[in-house]
Amino acid sequence: MKRYHTRIPAALRKVRLDQFILEWLPQAMGKPLSRTTLRTLFFSGSVYVNRHRQKKPLTEVYAGAVIEVYYDSDKVAEKGGTRLIDARVDPEWIVFEDEWLIVVNKPSGLPTQPTVDPGRANLYDLMGKYLSGRHPSGNAYVGLHHRLDKDTSGLVLFTKKEEANKGVSQLFAEHRIRKTYHCLCWRSPSAPALEVHGGFEIKNFLGKVSESQGKKKFGAVSSGGDFALTRYRTIQLFRDMVWLTAMPETGRTHQIRVHCSENGLPILGDSLYFPENLHPLIAVPRLLLHAASLEFEHPMTGAPVKIECALPKEFISTLSQGKE
Repeated sequence: MKRYHTRIPAALRKVRLDQFILEWLPQAMGKPLSRTTLRTLFFSGSVYVNRHRQKKPLTEVYAGAVIEVYYDSDKVAEKGGTRLIDARVDPEWIVFEDEWLIVVNKPSGLPTQPTVDPGRANLYDLMGKYLSGRHPSGNAYVGLHHRLDKDTSGLVLFTKKEEANKGVSQLFAEHRIRKTYHCLCWRSPSAPALEVHGGFEIKNFLGKVSESQGKKKFGAVSSGGDFALTRYRTIQLFRDMVWLTAMPETGRTHQIRVHCSENGLPILGDSLYFPENLHPLIAVPRLLLHAASLEFEHPMTGAPVKIECALPKEFISTLSQGKE
């Protein structure tokens, strides 16, 4: 483990902590630092301000403050910064495949589709390389019909033949694909009363409420938004957190994350929507939101299909820290 430290220069007067570290730490380390890795450093308790541990990236710091970062390269994964040329699909990611469709268990930190950085690894391009490598012609088709946020893990469905596109598009457009997510949420003082195995729903209109450095933030709006509905069920209650399943009936950007956060149940590891005034006692390395199940009628055969994948290890290890 290496310790990096510095002092906020007088010329800055006041600066947001995460922004300062993103500019300073890569130069100190001599290598790039992804935003995902920075979030991991905060949530793992590796950042200190004036000798006090600081887990809130948006904290404002002032000139003269001493900043310390403890960086363990064996424990901090550089997720999200992998270059496309170096990345490969792990065959274990494939959880379903037939003549027309392939479903992948996407890891957290990997974008679903290409980003503004053409050299950055993303699942769509990786699947193209993977399927082309198995195809006799060396050039295979892959169609993308939905996406997961970069830091969300779980099931993503692709088409392998163009003739399957129309049926899959109709499934999503008509909400005939039933998606189930698992999430671990912090129980804030404003959280609703919950019962194990009890169900509830959150519905409102969502729209973009802010944007900073290319990061769009969404929230409930009184006009101009899109209708959003998420149904929840409580799996297990702990003293400070709750394990929920979320079944979105609509597919708005960040829908589950916003609905949880605005209703007193922010998802652990969510650096964008976790309230600044809450300080969870559990450090987590990633967003604990996982797309665990897809159910639909096969667009080509009409047969019922149910695809599931296991909870990721970070989810399971955090569950073990909970106290009922």
